[in-house]
Amino acid sequence: MTECQLGDLILDRLRTKIISNELRPGMKLVDRALARDLGVSRTPVREALGRLVEIGIVDSRVRGFYVAGADSTRVADLYHLREILEVGSIQLAAANAQPIDIQELRSILMQIEKLQADPARKGEEVRLGLTVHQVLARSSGNGAIQQALYRLLDQMLTFIWMEVLNESDETSATSHREHKLIIDLVEAGRGEDAAEVIRSHLRSARERVISVMRAREALSAPARASIPSAIVH
Repeated sequence: MTECQLGDLILDRLRTKIISNELRPGMKLVDRALARDLGVSRTPVREALGRLVEIGIVDSRVRGFYVAGADSTRVADLYHLREILEVGSIQLAAANAQPIDIQELRSILMQIEKLQADPARKGEEVRLGLTVHQVLARSSGNGAIQQALYRLLDQMLTFIWMEVLNESDETSATSHREHKLIIDLVEAGRGEDAAEVIRSHLRSARERVISVMRAREALSAPARASIPSAIVH
């Protein structure tokens, strides 16, 4: 395993435990304890914690790292911006996408279908799902929209994880069908119809994430001093 792969693995594991509330808001994250439990050195753990600070779900303070409190208002704002960018991107993609783009998108969907049978590979499934949106943005032919959406999706990755980890099998299947429909509509040049599907797709995702975030906000209420330091199992 490369250093990059190890870093991603540690990041995903910590992120999942934060999203699932196993690591609650206000909990101190002790890098030495985390490294010992994960069987790695402190360096990749500290790097992962630094990346989680950049993402916004871990706070860096004078006395160490802590799980950040929740902010559903910020999440709603980010999803609103994402909707604006993706609706415009989809409409352009319907006019500009090439056959090779559609072929790539269908190939990604086939890979996702294979991964859905293996919950242990959820991280790969999430990344491939994001790749669908990235390829659609690239197919728009508008470099500014593509770059803006890429940056936004990177910023929102934790919330997208939160969405996926808390969705039911039925919701997951619906999301996959919507991806297929969007690609079909883009291939057919039906930009307005594709835009309506992506708009509904993103609004449903936003509501699921905000519901989870509000539950996390409720967990932020108890005095943080009473929350023990974290050890990951």
